[in-house]
Amino acid sequence: MGMFSRYPTSSPAAVHSNSYHYIVVGGGTAGCVLASRLSEDPGTTVLLLERGPVVNSWVSRVPLISSNFQDQKAPVYKWQSTPMQGLGGKSLDLAAGKALGGTTKVNGLIYSRSTPGEYNAWQEAGHKNWSWEDVQPYFRKSERTFSHGPDDDRNTTGPWANRRIEKEQFNIVQRNINATTEFNIQRVAKANDPSSPTVSCTPQDATIDSHGHRCSAEEAFLPKSLASSRQNLTICTGAVVTSLDIRPTENGRLRAFGVRLESDSGHGDHVYSVSATREVLLCAGAIVSPQLLLLSGIGPKEHLEQFHIPVLKHLPGVGQHLQDHISVPLLFKVPLKDSVEGTLIGSPLRATFEFFKYTLFGKGLLSQQVQQYNITLPSRLLDETSRIPPETSNTQLNAHDPRNIPDIEVMFLPVNPTSRSFEGLAITFGIFSYLCTVLRPHSYGSIRLSSRNPRDRPLCDLGMFNDPADRLPLRKALRLALALAEQVRKTRYPLEDLSVPDDTTDETLDRFSNENIMSTFHYSSSCRMDKEENLGVVDDELRVYGVDGLRIADASVFPQVPACHIQAPVVMVAERCADFIRAGRKS
Repeated sequence: MGMFSRYPTSSPAAVHSNSYHYIVVGGGTAGCVLASRLSEDPGTTVLLLERGPVVNSWVSRVPLISSNFQDQKAPVYKWQSTPMQGLGGKSLDLAAGKALGGTTKVNGLIYSRSTPGEYNAWQEAGHKNWSWEDVQPYFRKSERTFSHGPDDDRNTTGPWANRRIEKEQFNIVQRNINATTEFNIQRVAKANDPSSPTVSCTPQDATIDSHGHRCSAEEAFLPKSLASSRQNLTICTGAVVTSLDIRPTENGRLRAFGVRLESDSGHGDHVYSVSATREVLLCAGAIVSPQLLLLSGIGPKEHLEQFHIPVLKHLPGVGQHLQDHISVPLLFKVPLKDSVEGTLIGSPLRATFEFFKYTLFGKGLLSQQVQQYNITLPSRLLDETSRIPPETSNTQLNAHDPRNIPDIEVMFLPVNPTSRSFEGLAITFGIFSYLCTVLRPHSYGSIRLSSRNPRDRPLCDLGMFNDPADRLPLRKALRLALALAEQVRKTRYPLEDLSVPDDTTDETLDRFSNENIMSTFHYSSSCRMDKEENLGVVDDELRVYGVDGLRIADASVFPQVPACHIQAPVVMVAERCADFIRAGRKS
């Protein structure tokens, strides 16, 4: 195929009545990985179904620009959560990718694995073979890093590119990095280093390739050259999966035999069917995977009966335990040159220079992610002055210990991360924000059907602050960010309050949080890996309880939302799922 040839895709009508060994439902982060790995065997046929289109425009490859999913042209679904009890009935904006590659087409690009203690905690909770020692090879397998040499932990030959920034673009970011030493927060040079302390200020690895392009899941795992050459792989876009074809077998057990689908461009007037002779693999994400199970008669009996859906398997955990990281931004006015908006909108000459630098060399501001540094730490270690006490022991900083998993993150963002507009922005001032985030929330919500129509977004209750315990780490994150801002001001930097709490009392911080809270778009855990009696949906090999030939491999299976930006753990889960399937075929 030539340089400008079309990406090879099929339509729902073209795959109607066909049979494949495996059907992968959802062509997002996990689906691209799983379809790629399973089709490595030329004797195995794989169908990948994705509702969205192929998006490969110039803008979609520019890291900084493509991360703005608030843009009206961005390939995303946008909708509202249900009113949340813990927020006094407030709803939040939700978003998810709508394209082959899913949310990796529009996310913040951060490549973060979480600490080893995250997965050691999974092992301690009874999830066999999910410790750091077990999962680390799968993180390594998928990546191709350009900023770290090959070693036992990092890989330079995998398909999925990542790299670290070489230079901080904004003075305000550098001043905050410098300020962290005042709080005894150690600066770590290498992201995703399992030997690093659990308290750190770290430069972020980002899924950006050597040319300065966004390396989304389909670019990494299903590039056009691969999709064109593998005759055993069919990629079907514009496909709305309406339900799974689940029926009892002769022995009385349920089995997934395939899927039913419609064309996204149609109006549900024609239903197509496709069969899977081995397995159906749900990779539709933490919102749509439970929705499809519910539409197919797998889920809480009472809920299915409300919609007159025949109950095939009473599985109460489906759609339960939906989680997202809780985020609250603090916004400050900064000079135009120290913000993304000020550079690209308020400074035409600088914007033109950056455009040509990127177009000609793949360098400069446009080639980087918005979030270049962050702070993560266990909030229990902070004292009353928002500092880490000097006497903190190495045992308390050991990142392999499940007790030391960071529960807060403070992101340094030279941009306005909210949908709010401010008079004068990018004309007389720019915005710098501290995005204060609870990484290990106790609160959780649910996914429930809004109708029997698969095109309707389900009811998504993020459940934020359903457990008031989440107020405690958030207050500490906010106080730390405010203390950092004050430390930056001591260097005579012109940092001016824009959207900050009036004081640091618990009551004021809670009120400010309720007014400014936002989703972090890290939806997880709605089909958890756990025992069925504990509201689990899949076992430790990602098989759905009570339904043969059906697995789930996406963010919905996490026992709880990981304490990191979640795209790398999702890829790890998909890599593991492929190996589970291969091992099962050999046994």
